Amino acid sequence: MDTRDNMELTELREQVALLKEKLMRQQIISEQNIIAAAQKGISQLNKTGNKWGIFGIFAVVYCSWAFHRFGFSDGFVIGTAIMLAVCAAVTIYAHWGIRSIDVANGNLVDISQRLIRFRKIYSRYHLFSIPALLVWCCFLYQDAQHMLEYAEGFLIGGCVGGLIGAVIGLKAHFKVIRETDKVLANIRELMQHEG
Repeated sequence: MDTRDNMELTELREQVALLKEKLMRQQIISEQNIIAAAQKGISQLNKTGNKWGIFGIFAVVYCSWAFHRFGFSDGFVIGTAIMLAVCAAVTIYAHWGIRSIDVANGNLVDISQRLIRFRKIYSRYHLFSIPALLVWCCFLYQDAQHMLEYAEGFLIGGCVGGLIGAVIGLKAHFKVIRETDKVLANIRELMQHEG
């Protein structure tokens, strides 16, 4: 019986070692999938930042030219250019902090802090942008009344365009926040695996 017990014990040890090896492989594969998902999310955030940064720079040039061509005052054109330039700069600045993140080789605590800072900038962006937009709309209304022959039609078209732009902008804004939250959840999961 002693030899048989030793054989069974050896078999059990081999099975336990095999199960441990499989579990380690699955954990490594799971971690690799989490790293890949987090890196893909960061890549998506960077693409979004590039797209909106380029669009913001284009908006500065195009809107300045268009308002000047419509005959708006120089003060309004310059104010519009400054406001749009600040908005584009904030977007580029926010995304700049996450540009070089490498989840596989980076410090997860540092990466999570950078993502939290990025999310905080995005979350607080409306504290500047909405009041600035409301002030800008007041100046647009005043200038349009003084400069344009058909100010009402221009302003109605501007309101429709503004609503469409607000829907697109808010949708993109909340998508960035959701994507950031997903990446942060992946980073936290990786930190739990390491801890």
